[in-house]
Amino acid sequence: MSDFVVSAERVTKTFGKGGVTALQEIDLEVGRGEFISLIGPSGCGKSTLLRLIGDLVPPTTGEILVNGKSAHRARLDRDYGIVFQAAVLYDWRTVSKNISLPLELGGWDRSRRADRVREMVELV
Repeated sequence: MSDFVVSAERVTKTFGKGGVTALQEIDLEVGRGEFISLIGPSGCGKSTLLRLIGDLVPPTTGEILVNGKSAHRARLDRDYGIVFQAAVLYDWRTVSKNISLPLELGGWDRSRRADRVREMVELV
């Protein structure tokens, strides 16, 4: 396994056809146990980089590895979790159904989802 939990090599992200380049040729290595901060003015690409690492959006070019795997594979393998800065609850869903949403999207069957939701609710 890689010494880096996150590595990005020559990562570029452009939005739209010939549109806005949010990141250009970014290289980043985050070692195991390291704590980093992304600092910069609004619009400089901090959130875009985090979305790329989390496989929420694909890079236009370049490669991102998480725990030595592609960001996509690491997400599918559930190697990490994502906590959003602002609440992303759907007001038309119950609390349980909001908790269940990522499990549903991950293909968990109904019975397994229900058991996991009960476990999570008991924690709070």
